[in-house]
Amino acid sequence: MRYVILLFLLVFSFSFAQINIYNPAPSWVKKGLVVVYSMEGGSATNTGTSGASGAYGRGFSVNVVLEVDNQVPYGLNILLSSLGYSTFFNTKLVNFNSLSFYVNAREINRAIQRKEAPPNCQVFGNPGKLFMKCNQNGISIKYIVDYDKKTGLIKNLVVSQTSINGNITQTRMKYIKHYYINLPDVKSFPSSAFENHSYVIYTLTPIGKMPSGTLNIKYLGKSGRILSYESYGQGFPVPVKKIGLSLAGPHYIHPAWLSRKDLLNVPEAGFEISRDGKGEKGGVMVNYIWQGATILQQELDPRTGLLLYQYLPSMGGFTIIMELQR
Repeated sequence: MRYVILLFLLVFSFSFAQINIYNPAPSWVKKGLVVVYSMEGGSATNTGTSGASGAYGRGFSVNVVLEVDNQVPYGLNILLSSLGYSTFFNTKLVNFNSLSFYVNAREINRAIQRKEAPPNCQVFGNPGKLFMKCNQNGISIKYIVDYDKKTGLIKNLVVSQTSINGNITQTRMKYIKHYYINLPDVKSFPSSAFENHSYVIYTLTPIGKMPSGTLNIKYLGKSGRILSYESYGQGFPVPVKKIGLSLAGPHYIHPAWLSRKDLLNVPEAGFEISRDGKGEKGGVMVNYIWQGATILQQELDPRTGLLLYQYLPSMGGFTIIMELQR
């Protein structure tokens, strides 16, 4: 199952910017846009040997544009997948220019016609359908992309990877629907967006609650409408760069959005983010629900939007708890 999760994440690491094209957001990509895809993927390891094994998963990818700054869209990428009896959930703020549900149709059509490709890659196809094959360090990766040749909206994406040791993985992503939702029109950031905060992480197991690390969120600065942060701490040896937007960041949700009963509802994926009562720390409870089950629970300060507490059930029967360190 670990290979299937990695494969799902691999899809979103693919970038048409690799083809060295100019990729400004087209006019239909604007704040409030929601783009939904179904996904399925499988892996086979040690093929051709007695130790061969495989796994399969399926789910959804939900992309919500929260900001467009200098023709670049930013927002939430939500990944939901069912792997046997386990559920994998990942949500993060991203730059959609590199985790694209769209391409700049004019530029990608030109790249196909001229057969322009990144190093160690080959490009084939016709406007509306791209084939690309890349080889690097003994790994062969193939991409098949169907997109609207006028708007650039990606309709279907297939990513296949084969390694020299007999491991094979493949993910398919199929367009379901896109539409626009009404988001709060805020002009400023909440005060918590410009603050540094630390969290203590616990692992809840059948034998009790055990400390497992710390997480620090450090504010680095602002460029246009985009904030930048660095997260690091015990258990996170390599600092990770993160972004923040007016409506949400790595440790906050704007009070204007937090005040709504339904923050986000995506019936095509059976997913919603909703407010539900008060928490033990005096904050507002927010539940992330998929197919009727709560897969993430957060408590946030209704005045500043600051994350106070997070409860995340994970694979293997463990639960990860994160608490604000005052």
